[in-house]
Amino acid sequence: MSSRLSARRAISIASALLTLGMSAPPDAARAETGSPVFITLGTGGGPVIRTNRSQPANALVVNNAVYLIDIGAGTQRQLARSGLDPQKVRAIFLSHHHVDHVSDLGPFLFNRWLLFGESALPVIGPPGTVAMVDGLIRAARPIELAPVTIGGPAKLPVGATVLPRDLSKRMDSPDLIYKDENIRVFAVTNNHYHFEKGSAADHFSRSFAFRIETYGKIYVYTGDTGWSEKVVRLAKNADVLISEVIDIPGVERALRADGHIPEAAMPGLLAHMQQDHLTPRQVGEIAKLAGVKAVVLTHLVPGDDLSVDLGVYSAGVTQIFHGPVRVAADLDRF
Repeated sequence: MSSRLSARRAISIASALLTLGMSAPPDAARAETGSPVFITLGTGGGPVIRTNRSQPANALVVNNAVYLIDIGAGTQRQLARSGLDPQKVRAIFLSHHHVDHVSDLGPFLFNRWLLFGESALPVIGPPGTVAMVDGLIRAARPIELAPVTIGGPAKLPVGATVLPRDLSKRMDSPDLIYKDENIRVFAVTNNHYHFEKGSAADHFSRSFAFRIETYGKIYVYTGDTGWSEKVVRLAKNADVLISEVIDIPGVERALRADGHIPEAAMPGLLAHMQQDHLTPRQVGEIAKLAGVKAVVLTHLVPGDDLSVDLGVYSAGVTQIFHGPVRVAADLDRF
C-alpha cells in the first residue's frame, strides 16, 4: 500500500471516530429548511438497465444536506432530475456490493473530484468498501493525469477527496455507524446472502439495513434481504419502512423468457430470489411486527418497463399491514 493511501486511511479512521461523537441527536426544534425528504432516485431491482426505473439509489435531504443510500447506475442523472446539488452530498451509505447498488460510485467520485471535490466524502459500507474505493482510486490515475486546465494550481489527488470505511462483519443489534447535526444512522446485517462456511464470501461479503433518525422522523431502509428478525427490530416504530419487494412468479417467467440462462443455472437463481429477497407478504409481516406507520416499496423485481399492474407488489403487503402502502416510482418523495 502506498504512503499516500496509508495516510488517507489514518485520516479516514480518525475522521470517522470524530464524526460519531461530534453532536447530539437531531432535534426537531433545530430544523431550518423544512421537513426531511426521502427521495427514491432509482426503484428498479437487479442489474437490468430499464428506461422507466433506474437502478437502486435513494437520497435523504435534511437542511439542504444530501445523504445517498446506495448508488446504482443512473444516480447522477437522477440527482439532476431531482434538482439536487451533488455538491451537497454529505455521505454515501452502501447496503451491499451487488453491482446494481454500487455502479455509479466511481463515476460520482470522479466527477465530484473534478468539479468541486475539496473535502473528503465518507463512503460507508460492508467489508470490502475500503478495498473497492482504493481500487477505484488506482483506476482513476489516468483521469488525474489528464489535464483540464493550462497552468494554475495542482488539483488534489482523487484519494484525498474520499474517506471509505468498512462496517463490522457482524451487527446483530442496531449499531450507530454515523452521526452529524442532521441525522443518526444505525445498521444491522440482514439476510441477503447464502454462502458456504469458510468460503471467501463467508469472510468478506455482508449486507446491511439502515435506520436513519432525523428531526422527528425515522426512516428504515431494508436494503436487499430475505426475512430477518434483525430488520424487524431495526424498524421498530419507524415512520416509513422503505422495503425491497419481489414478485417470485414474475421473476421466474422473466428468467425463463430471457433465453440466455442455462437450465442448469435456474434452480440456484430461483433459490436466491426466494430466500434472499422479500415477498409482499413478508414485507407486510415485518411492517406489522415492527409497528411502522407507512410502507414504501422499492427495488421492484422484476419491475420491467412494460409492467402496468403494480398491485402484484402491494396486494400481499396490505393483506397483513393496514397502514399506508406506496409502490414507489423513480423520483418520488416521502
